Amino acid sequence: MDNPYPVNLDLTKKTVAVIGGGKVAARKIKTLVNAKAHVTVISPALDPKIDQTTITWIRKAYAAGDIRDMDVIIACTNNPAVNQQVTDDASHFQWVNNTSDKTQSDFYNVAQIETDQLLLTVSTKGHSPATAKHIKKELLTWLKSQKWFGEGR
Repeated sequence: MDNPYPVNLDLTKKTVAVIGGGKVAARKIKTLVNAKAHVTVISPALDPKIDQTTITWIRKAYAAGDIRDMDVIIACTNNPAVNQQVTDDASHFQWVNNTSDKTQSDFYNVAQIETDQLLLTVSTKGHSPATAKHIKKELLTWLKSQKWFGEGR
């Protein structure tokens, strides 16, 4: 994805499927829950960091048809073949993020800094999440050094 269109999405009325229940899923789920998305996790197991009270958990391996009624799908299992199957099963009306293959994704996540009044995002267009994380830390350090930062938060 060389020419992404940056946008903030309102997920409060959207159904989001997360395929996988590991550490990557835990990070994605936390952000989705904070965005008030209706999150369904399809996975035989869940990372302990996932708050089961905030999601619907379907305790099983992914199967065709599991994502039929979902608006947004994040495939983040530790099995690239399963992630690819999820991508293949999605309709053209659904937005899919295959975390194991950005070329098979309709979107990817950005590093973010958020306060009550500010949302800054950093993207390397999917090339280097580690670089985005580093830039985010540098931005946060700079913001905290600014006298106005924190006012009106």
